[in-house]
Amino acid sequence: MAAFHGLSQMGKISLVIIAIFLFNLNIATASTIRGVALTRLAFYDPSRDFTCLDKSATVPFNSVNDDFCDCVDGTDEPGTSACTNGKFHCTNAGFKPLNIPSSRVNDEICDCCDGSDEYDGTVTCPNTCKELYRELFQKQREEAELAKQGLAIKQDYSQQGQGKKEERKQKLEELKKQLEEKKAVVENLKAKKEEVEAVEKEAKDKHEKDWEETKAKIVAERDRASAESSFKALDTDEDGRVTAQEVINTDLLDKKYGEEEAKELLGGYEESDFEGFFSALWSNFKEKFGDKQSQPPPADESVTTEGEDKPTEASDTPESPPLPPPADENFDDEDLPDVPGEEDDDEDDEDDDRDEHVDEIKEEAEKKIPEPNPEDSKDDDLKMPDYDEETKAKISAADDARKEFNAADTASNDAEREISDLERTLNLNLGQQEEFSPLQGQCFEYTDREYVYKLCPFDRASQQPKDGGSETSLGTWGEWTGDSNKYSRMKYSGGQSCWNGPSRSAEVILRCGSANELVQVSEPSRCEYRMEFKTPAACQDIDLEGAHVHEHGGEL
Repeated sequence: MAAFHGLSQMGKISLVIIAIFLFNLNIATASTIRGVALTRLAFYDPSRDFTCLDKSATVPFNSVNDDFCDCVDGTDEPGTSACTNGKFHCTNAGFKPLNIPSSRVNDEICDCCDGSDEYDGTVTCPNTCKELYRELFQKQREEAELAKQGLAIKQDYSQQGQGKKEERKQKLEELKKQLEEKKAVVENLKAKKEEVEAVEKEAKDKHEKDWEETKAKIVAERDRASAESSFKALDTDEDGRVTAQEVINTDLLDKKYGEEEAKELLGGYEESDFEGFFSALWSNFKEKFGDKQSQPPPADESVTTEGEDKPTEASDTPESPPLPPPADENFDDEDLPDVPGEEDDDEDDEDDDRDEHVDEIKEEAEKKIPEPNPEDSKDDDLKMPDYDEETKAKISAADDARKEFNAADTASNDAEREISDLERTLNLNLGQQEEFSPLQGQCFEYTDREYVYKLCPFDRASQQPKDGGSETSLGTWGEWTGDSNKYSRMKYSGGQSCWNGPSRSAEVILRCGSANELVQVSEPSRCEYRMEFKTPAACQDIDLEGAHVHEHGGEL
């Protein structure tokens, strides 16, 4: 045993290979029941009847492998193809044992590397078990070397992840302390803000109340003035009373009123003085006047004020212009001297026409400009005046308090969000040793003939057409779903719904690799995607000796 431990690893592996080969060879020699694994030989005793392994029947032992199916489970025909549900065991000495369906026995296709499934001689199957083992061993060595490289990177990933986790924990504690301080500041500023806002409100309310009272007086005065103007317009005889006849005669109301209607407007009386008119009748009359309020009569342009002279007609007849001289039939205008500028008369006429046209456009534009409405100036008078300086100072102080409070409240909310994000990150399962931490925040792409697929570990998975278009969600991070190795599979769920189908989801198979790479994407089922992702974080230590023993430690 001491000598065995003194051997190198390759020496140990060689001894194990030789031992297993001899062991399998002895088994193959000792076993006389074709297609039966070593672990089941005890059930096949030639000295007694054979009982089906499912207890469905017991038959004479010579019924075993007689090419007739007696047992429901097919265990009486392990070496023939008589039972459709039977299993044939390939010993495959020197390589991995294998169970195949009995239907493949003597089907002229070599399924077992030792050729034991084609024993009828129709075809000759060479024994390739040693060659397959060499290939397997070489592959395992390559995988072990890759795992060795990946493990070195994985160790670095773990150190990075653990370092980040500690930093996040420390930052979380600091943020929680800062948050308590920020909340205290917010509460103090809130109290200050409410205090100055109360002062501000009191000052603004007083200003607005005073203005409402002033405005009410202005409106009342205007209403009385309007009533007086209307009363005077109706009181045509200026006796200080409006009579029913004056209402009948006026054209200032919305229509012509008859005698009974006029009395009704006057509250059932024949006449009314101004005070009665204003207090009891004006609200009704106001609606009847509409836009027909009396206007001052237009000035008579023919009437002149005292001291002005009327325009007088000209008494003298203007003299007739002198007659032109008689025409000279022999006169030739070519004999006249040229008049400067005469040849430009046509151009000047055109310029004058253009100027006149421009003037006309200007006049039309000026006509379209609305004249100021006197009612607008009245409304301006009813607008609340600006606050006095003392009130403005109180408003400014309240504004400053609000800004200060809002800034502190925003800082407090930001700290709460940062704490929430940190806690969510710290609660993520990033591997036993935080080895998957460096993948967080990164995205990896894979492109096939139609789509660009994207995987963002611990966040989301998506696809997008190569020629552009919107991105389709294949799901968001869910959980680890590996079987023997929990960290060998990821699940992303809750993606965009398929047409008349389920929500999209993605399963990510993690493989050991020397670099992070999304190497394959498929859709084995509708709306269910499978991604293969290589990363050093998924590498495991491979024991070549243990792996070899495992390969040969199955059912023999």
